[in-house]
Amino acid sequence: MRDHLVEQDDLFHHELLEAGRWVTTDFHALPYTATLKEAAEFFLSAKQNEVAIVDQHQRYLGELSVAMVMKAAVQGVSLEETIEQYYDSSVKPLAYNEILSDISLMSKTSVPVVDRDNVLIGMLTKNNIQDGFSQIYQKLQLLENTAEWFHVSFDNIYEGIVVVDEHGYVKMINKAYSSYLGVERDWAIGQHIINVIDATRLHIVLQTGIPEHNQVQFLKGQEVVAHRIPIWKNNKIIGGIGILVFRGVSELYHIFDKIQELHNQTGLKTLSIVQPKPKEEPITFNDVIGESKSIIHSKNMARRAAASPATILITGESGVGKEIFTKAIHSISSYKDGPFISVNCSSIPEQLLESELFGYEEGAFTGSRKKGKPGKFLLAHKGTIFLDEIGDMPLEMQAKILRVLQEREVEPVGATKPISVDFRLIAATNRPLHEMVEENKFREDLYYRLNVIPIYIPPLRERKEDIPLLIGHYMKSICQKHHIPIKDISKETVMAMMNYEWKGNIRELVNALERLITLVDGNCIYYDDFKRYFLDSNLPKEKIEANLQDTANKISNLNSLEKVKQNHEKELYLRIIQEENGNKTKAANRLGISRATLYNKLKGFKNEVYKKIDNRIKD
Repeated sequence: MRDHLVEQDDLFHHELLEAGRWVTTDFHALPYTATLKEAAEFFLSAKQNEVAIVDQHQRYLGELSVAMVMKAAVQGVSLEETIEQYYDSSVKPLAYNEILSDISLMSKTSVPVVDRDNVLIGMLTKNNIQDGFSQIYQKLQLLENTAEWFHVSFDNIYEGIVVVDEHGYVKMINKAYSSYLGVERDWAIGQHIINVIDATRLHIVLQTGIPEHNQVQFLKGQEVVAHRIPIWKNNKIIGGIGILVFRGVSELYHIFDKIQELHNQTGLKTLSIVQPKPKEEPITFNDVIGESKSIIHSKNMARRAAASPATILITGESGVGKEIFTKAIHSISSYKDGPFISVNCSSIPEQLLESELFGYEEGAFTGSRKKGKPGKFLLAHKGTIFLDEIGDMPLEMQAKILRVLQEREVEPVGATKPISVDFRLIAATNRPLHEMVEENKFREDLYYRLNVIPIYIPPLRERKEDIPLLIGHYMKSICQKHHIPIKDISKETVMAMMNYEWKGNIRELVNALERLITLVDGNCIYYDDFKRYFLDSNLPKEKIEANLQDTANKISNLNSLEKVKQNHEKELYLRIIQEENGNKTKAANRLGISRATLYNKLKGFKNEVYKKIDNRIKD
């Protein structure tokens, strides 16, 4: 344990022993333009023997001492002369990040400390050094006590735990695990994990960076349940942890027996171990995958917001998971027992939006249902209504939404009186509403009604450390959906995914994983697979534009680049739709456009081309 602490010397090197950490900022300095008289007066009042000299930008120049001023006076120099010729420029300062290893520096009362631009930031005194080493000693004692507590806890915890470095060599193993394996701890430490644990996959996890939870493993003649977790630091795997949760699946039955006994003692209904019928579980914050600071901050904000009935505005790029956040908020709010109604404001035609949101009475218009139809707000009574892509809502409809928020009542189309309704409203958008307000494209009063509790969901590029967790989560769910064994993924592929832009965020990542899982024949996804099935088939816009320009230069019978671009666009749309077996929604996702935009594009093509495409597509 103490050896382990010695390895952490970088903590003290960088954080505790830097000069800049211990300086006093309450110091005096003289400008080089000061006179000898002013210097003498300073020494008399300050009662110190040296003072730092700086230029007009507070950059350190040197040091002036009492002896230097006295020498000039004895030599008959006028006291009105500046000190520029009398300070000692050979006195070197300490850099703010310099390590205090040379105690002889403190033979003087104080030493100047400068930043990287040579600006004087403080003075380091003997008292500073003494206080610093005193604090370091206290921290060392605290760290040693903490390490001792950790050592005791590590050895006495029931679960078996093993820690390996980035190469798979055992650094720590607790008594529970070594006893179960029947090996000596002193022997195990330093061994490669494959020599210590039979059929382990911990070294595979180090290669992929994907955690494996609740995995059944055959060990010492019986099935056990284990976790294998990579340790990431600065986007690099530095080690891994293996945890033996149940020492044999038979322990699960023992736990069931204990629960049954408890139920019998408390008079509760007998516990059934029969597998319950599957039912759809509500979305919770456990379904928001990620451990980065940015996503944790967003989740904490959302949890606090859930406790209030106030309106929430969720912002973030397309594909970041705004609806999952909304459902998670609903699941822990006071409206959780009510319905959750989701409305995509951009997918409903403008002329139908009012009847969809507010409903209509019988005979309200030609073609309406005989008994009318309740709107989304009425359906959300005592529950949550989610207005997605609120930024696409027409201005006229915005005024009606504002009235519903203010009055808490809706008036169906064709109705003669309003109906009271109780709901929790959550809106979401990927558009800059504040800018739209300034451009008169979004109502200012509605914006402030919606933006009571703002929650920002960061894009993947701002939380790349979460990508391995997302890959592990969706790899499992996608493989289960397609009824195929869970595939491995190489470390190089994971790193490539972490470095990819993911402009479509989680939605694009999931689509990429599903494509790879479906198309890759082997049981492991390698970088070449990622490149072949994803990177090469998702050319960036710049490359597409470059190809269009190149083609335009080569084709002389076309009048303009626009015509070339249109032809290529037709070919691109046709190819993507064919690859997606005519599914417009999937094709739109791959093209990075909305379904409505895809329809408009198709309608804008020439009739013969549109007919050609339309014969091959379906909703």
